[in-house]
Amino acid sequence: MNKLKIYFTIFFLIAVSLSGFSQFNTLKDMKEAKEMLAICNSFTFLDLYNSDKAIIPEGYKKTFTSGTLGMDNKYQIYQTEKTAVINLRGSTAKKISWMENIYSSMIPANGFIVLPEDTFFYKFASDTAANVHAGYTLGVAFLAKGLISAIKSLNYDGIYNITLTGHSQGGSLAILIRAYLENLPKGTIDNRNQFKTFAFAHPKVGNKEFVSNYDSYCEKWSSYSIVNSADFIPKMPLSITEQESTSLQSIAFLFFDKSSPSLKEIIGKKLGSIYGNSISNYMKSSSESIHKNISKELGTIEMPPYRDEINYAEMSNKIELTKFEYPKILKDSLVQQNNSSTSSTKKSEEDNSIYKEEPSFFQHKPYNYYVGFLKEFYPKEFKQLTIKYLPENL
Repeated sequence: MNKLKIYFTIFFLIAVSLSGFSQFNTLKDMKEAKEMLAICNSFTFLDLYNSDKAIIPEGYKKTFTSGTLGMDNKYQIYQTEKTAVINLRGSTAKKISWMENIYSSMIPANGFIVLPEDTFFYKFASDTAANVHAGYTLGVAFLAKGLISAIKSLNYDGIYNITLTGHSQGGSLAILIRAYLENLPKGTIDNRNQFKTFAFAHPKVGNKEFVSNYDSYCEKWSSYSIVNSADFIPKMPLSITEQESTSLQSIAFLFFDKSSPSLKEIIGKKLGSIYGNSISNYMKSSSESIHKNISKELGTIEMPPYRDEINYAEMSNKIELTKFEYPKILKDSLVQQNNSSTSSTKKSEEDNSIYKEEPSFFQHKPYNYYVGFLKEFYPKEFKQLTIKYLPENL
């Protein structure tokens, strides 16, 4: 290696170590993450503006959109010449979609679910100690047959490089679907398929044994978990260990952050009086209730027995974005009129009480993830971005 190459290599390694890029294996992976995050905004743009053309990256063509399946889940397929992307929709406003999220008791990572018209056999891990999220497993159960058919269709067209992606609930489903596909019986799908996963803002899906097993069959740089440090959704579900327990008052303080301390304490004590201040008791009771409600909506469903454990673990290869900046927005026009002078404006800037409070889910919104990602990894593109905030998110 000549001196020029050595100097270039040293400079490159120093530059990488001082930037967020050090978290990605290659520049190609970083670019792909940006493109997947843009695609994850498709459903938002379709809901708000009836078109996603403004957000879909160049070179990607939507070739399929599924119908609504199971607990209001849905997916899209985008294609380039040689690759395909399966984009899984996140939570919707429907009650059953949120039941999928909070159906958080753990079940074995290898088993079966009896559906109204079928039995879904699944294997996410070979480790018998691996446990997974009941709600997301049930979501996969309704999606699996259609996804396998779609993958076979892609293979027929000569496409074997397939990326799974999704935001929030969609990210959790992307991880579990990757685990399901990697553990299918030999011959179910073509062994030439190569999968990659980009999961954004997703809740946790399994225990440490599941995560460890997932890492054993997914190469490190073929699966990324990308979250915002200020987003509380990826911290869910809350877990307990054998050595310590988390009180239900802490749940109240997390979810009722806009309430007064005294109100949060009252809510926490009320939950504690019902469930003995035990998250384990709370989850078991709530899961039984949720299961009954889901069966009423979709037909009788038989789930595997719940595991006593509820120690959820974060996925490996996690990239953590910095907190997204919420703009300073005056509460009303009267404040703007009363602070028209330079001196009063300076005073108002120091007084946060005249500005709108950041909405509870601002740090979780998919478009804010996209903008935050650009700001952190593509600052030039961030500066050129004409719309940095969707009005609906403010």
